[in-house]
Amino acid sequence: MEKKLYICIVVALVCMATSCSKFLDTVPKDTITSLNYYETEQQLNSALAGVFQTLTKIYGHSFQGVMSLDGDEGFYNRSAQNTGIAVNLVTTSETNVTNVWTALYNGIERANLLLANINKPTMTEANRSVIKGEALFLRSYFYFLLVSYWGDVPLLLEPTSSVAQTNNPRTPSKEVYEQIIKDMTEAESLVPDVRQVSNAGHINKSAVRGLLARVCLYMAGDPVKDVSKYEMAKIWAKKVIDDGYHSLNPDYRQVFINMSQDKYDLKESIWEVEFYGYSSDGFNATGKVGIHYGISHGGQDPNYGYCFGYVAVTPKLYFSYAKGDWRRDWNIAPYTLSSTNPATKTYRPIYPTAMQASERSVAKWKREYETVYPKEQGGNSVNYPLLRYSDVLLMYAEAVASQNGTVPDQDVLDQTVNQVRRRAYGNLLPNRELIDTITISTAGSGYTSAPAVTISGGGGAGGAAVATVATSGTRALNAIYLENRGGNYNLTPTITIGESWMPNVLYAAGKQVYNDNKLYTVTTAGTTTATPPTQSSGASAAATTGAVFTYAGVQAKAAVTLTRLSEFKGDVKTAGFADYARFMEFLKAERSRELAFEAMRKRDLVRWGDYYRVMKQIALDFAALGSRAFGGKAGENTSERDVLWPIPDAETTVNKAIGQNPGW
Repeated sequence: MEKKLYICIVVALVCMATSCSKFLDTVPKDTITSLNYYETEQQLNSALAGVFQTLTKIYGHSFQGVMSLDGDEGFYNRSAQNTGIAVNLVTTSETNVTNVWTALYNGIERANLLLANINKPTMTEANRSVIKGEALFLRSYFYFLLVSYWGDVPLLLEPTSSVAQTNNPRTPSKEVYEQIIKDMTEAESLVPDVRQVSNAGHINKSAVRGLLARVCLYMAGDPVKDVSKYEMAKIWAKKVIDDGYHSLNPDYRQVFINMSQDKYDLKESIWEVEFYGYSSDGFNATGKVGIHYGISHGGQDPNYGYCFGYVAVTPKLYFSYAKGDWRRDWNIAPYTLSSTNPATKTYRPIYPTAMQASERSVAKWKREYETVYPKEQGGNSVNYPLLRYSDVLLMYAEAVASQNGTVPDQDVLDQTVNQVRRRAYGNLLPNRELIDTITISTAGSGYTSAPAVTISGGGGAGGAAVATVATSGTRALNAIYLENRGGNYNLTPTITIGESWMPNVLYAAGKQVYNDNKLYTVTTAGTTTATPPTQSSGASAAATTGAVFTYAGVQAKAAVTLTRLSEFKGDVKTAGFADYARFMEFLKAERSRELAFEAMRKRDLVRWGDYYRVMKQIALDFAALGSRAFGGKAGENTSERDVLWPIPDAETTVNKAIGQNPGW
């Protein structure tokens, strides 16, 4: 119930904790302002809740419009959209840009007020230190978002003293980064150890250390290019690793299922934005994770959940996953959902063309796993990750490599990148003898609908798969999708496709069964005798077989391969990279495979100096896709100026000292 209580505090008291100006010399006793607030520990905590609310604001609403749309992972899946951030064609009055800017500076003002009054109440110094540390960290994080999206920005470290205090000049990015590092470093000494917090919504030492690693990597890259910060990034990431508490969740899927179900796994998901309730509950604390971008579902069933499906994936992302990398079919939907029946899945081609790949939805957060009802389309309580342990591992590998411009040695790769990839290939699961692939050996023919796929034997359990059938031609199987890999198989299990003929069974017309590698359709209902159908053409006699069986074609067959304990198919070797450039090419793609749709891709591309080139290539990739060419609009609209967002009109109108970013 801690999450609900925290949200209630925000709703009830945040406006009290954020008054920023003195309008009268005499303050009425029944008025709450910064002069008579912050008198108790409870009021400090309420004010801190107001600072946290900034995260709910930007990640619950404004950032939903920008996640992955201005990078190379996804695109706005609406062909009619021609303006706005959805297609990377913004103006200085762009609503989403303005909202993020405003929310971040509102959060900074709240943090400044809290920090200015941190010593007012009588309370334990231990509790005061935690509140101060969280406020310092959050203010620093807000500045990190500002400097990485806008470059030079006003650096305000004291509360606004007057409504006339509007002409705030910009501070160079390097100085902003230095202040971020200074404040985060102080916060790291004040906030509790990760073992002392109950959820990922509050700030802990591991979260601060991991974000310091990220901040240092960004400062080392474009546009600041302070390469000395690679060493600091390495140090901070290593502190998280050496802490000994953190580890990867063995199942990649479970990381995001946990977020949908309000379960915390601090070993993997170190820091999250918390959301609460549903859109009509009055708290205004919901997000839209899995609603705006997820598997499109137009049904209004509140037990399943509406999804707009605004974001589809780029072929580049889809094809970056190698065979056996389970992250692909979790992050990218291999099926569509019907609007009338949410349980009905229609699987897409198992070997898609680029155009077919571009039709697939983001699927990292699936509404079917949500546990808060009703599942409304206006908002949900699914948390959103801001720092995961896999990111820390990848950042450490990048910092080690970039510090000296070399490929990391094998020990470093095995401790970092290969841990992430072993999880991706199922090697961290405790029951690792599981199904790796199912391959069709005989496609069969004559199927009127997709037959059932049964996995049996082998000493294990839990394997599940579904088949799809071609809608024309010989009506053969065209794919088998593995839905659950099961586990603990010590022998290769058997795959059976369809239902075997059985004696003394009442079969309805239209039923399909197999016998002796042949497929039959029941054309006259009846109860079977002890004699099975065996003919290779035509129909059986009712007097012989009971029900009439008409020959349909050949039974389909498939074979299984297992993932063995000793196989680490995803591992990379130091010797496999010719040089640092080749390693970084791999690492950049690996970050996308692991962290897709977690709101970091554009900023990664910018700090690597790749943004303009990559986006223009995305435009070229889509230009050849006919009716899906609209997916390249963001790339087409990208210019050199788009490495930064414009300073919003709402700011430049009142702040005459701020200027504007290049090209805007």
